[in-house]
Amino acid sequence: MVIDCYDDSNNGAVISTKRFVELLKKDGHLVSVITTGAPAPGKILLPKFYPFGVKRIMKRMHTPLAIPSRKILRKTIKEMDIVHIQFPFFLAINSIKVARRLHIPVVTTFHIQAEHLASNAGIHSKKFIFYCYKFWIKQIYNKSDLVICPSKFAESELQKYGLKSPAAILSNGFLPIFRPMKVDRDDGLKNKFIILSVGRFAPEKRHELIIHAIKNSGYQEKIQLILIGDGPMKEKLVETGNVLVNPPIFLSLSPEELVYYYNVSDLYVHAATVEVECMTVLEAMGCALPVLIADCPKSATKQFALNQMSLFAKDNVEDLTRKIEYWIDRPDELAKLKTMYYESSFKYHIQQSYEKLLQIYYGLIELKSRSK
Repeated sequence: MVIDCYDDSNNGAVISTKRFVELLKKDGHLVSVITTGAPAPGKILLPKFYPFGVKRIMKRMHTPLAIPSRKILRKTIKEMDIVHIQFPFFLAINSIKVARRLHIPVVTTFHIQAEHLASNAGIHSKKFIFYCYKFWIKQIYNKSDLVICPSKFAESELQKYGLKSPAAILSNGFLPIFRPMKVDRDDGLKNKFIILSVGRFAPEKRHELIIHAIKNSGYQEKIQLILIGDGPMKEKLVETGNVLVNPPIFLSLSPEELVYYYNVSDLYVHAATVEVECMTVLEAMGCALPVLIADCPKSATKQFALNQMSLFAKDNVEDLTRKIEYWIDRPDELAKLKTMYYESSFKYHIQQSYEKLLQIYYGLIELKSRSK
């Protein structure tokens, strides 16, 4: 596994990689993770750096980049059957060059959109996004033996910019711990309509939109918003949330602790404008929690919405308020939706994704072996 950061990050790509690494190890496979950070069994460490101009925000998000060492890469990769790239940066480019020279098959997952980089760096240029994708396609994705896309939307985005390598659609999946449970509400949450949102506090996640929508609602006193995560926008969100009668509850939790909040909540709201899939929505569905998703052209997450009332217009506070109030007014309909979302989550269990990933690995290894 080749990934620039592996420690302390709540980045979806890191979380997904860790989960697949754990499943591979549990199955008896030997996994080496080429990354930065603290020493640990199975980790091959490289020095880290932060690009000029975005150091502060990347440090806050715990996402350093790795300084590639051809010597270390060659020594590690020559012992491997397959190389799996997770981030499209300098480490990826150099790892692919080494793997190709050694005739080791390479699979790359499309986790990060150029729009993610632009949003977090405060760049508002369509040219930046265009040339970023073109660079990634040329240097990384078209030099991979296969590209994994977490959604059909993700695949079409890469093809739009010139992807020629074979692609496979493979969900990140969600862990079996995310399941419906009977839970009791704390005293402070009783008689409240609980809205939950989980994820990095970053500009493209648009958590402030949820706060403004609740502020506009006639049900404001009844609603309790819970925001779980961390990131550079946290202080601003705390300040913005103080305008509410019931200010948002901010938490940072382990997956095991998170299960309680998925089960205690009434509605999951996902306002992000940029996503290649979204594991937290899958986790919510796995816990039978109905979801309300932003309908955005650069987000795959809208694929999970089961009806039009589970979608709201991008960046539209009034429409989000209207949809929230719709579900508050219809508890019986919302209860039926719980079952529907739970059943629709079955095809996204991580074990199914893992088995498909193994098929991809073995298929590429066999192809490379034949070509030799």
